Order: sequence, then C-alpha cells, then structure tokens
Amino acid sequence: MKVIAPEIVLLIFVMIAVYLIIIAVFLYARNKYKGGVIEKVINLIIWTVGFLLVADVALFLSTSYGWHVAYSAHVVFKIIAMVCLSIGGLKFFVK
Repeated sequence: MKVIAPEIVLLIFVMIAVYLIIIAVFLYARNKYKGGVIEKVINLIIWTVGFLLVADVALFLSTSYGWHVAYSAHVVFKIIAMVCLSIGGLKFFVK
C-alpha cells in the first residue's frame, strides 16, 4: 500500500475546506433568495462546486486503488462538473 505525501494530503484538505465554505455560503444565499432565476443560478453553482468537491475527494482513492483509478475518477467528476455548468448556462441563454 502506497502512502500519499503529506503535502498532497494537506493541499487536498485545503481544497475540500474551501469547497465546503463555498457550498455553505451558497446554501445560505439560496435560503435568502427563494424563487426565480437567482435561486436557479445558485443551485447551478452548488451542483458544480459539489461535483468539484467529489472530484477532489476521489484523489483519496489512490491509497486503495492506485493513482490511475483515483486520477481517472478525479477527471471524470471534473468533466461532470463542467458539463453541469455548461448545460445549466445554456438553459439560461435559451430562455
């Protein structure tokens, strides 16, 4: 079993903390701005940041499954986050 370098673990934890702070702020904003386009945009941001959070958490799989599987899962969830953001943005342009 390989061990992840402490610097990488620290960086991943910092990224996760930042994502959680962003999600908390936007959850508060979503409760404040109910209904309309603003709530839809906030939900879109929450979904995108959530998928980015899952992508970074997937890097912890490297200790169990190796870097190839962890990095592949990381890339897949980053792509899902970008697709979520682009499809949601296109919906606003159509309206």
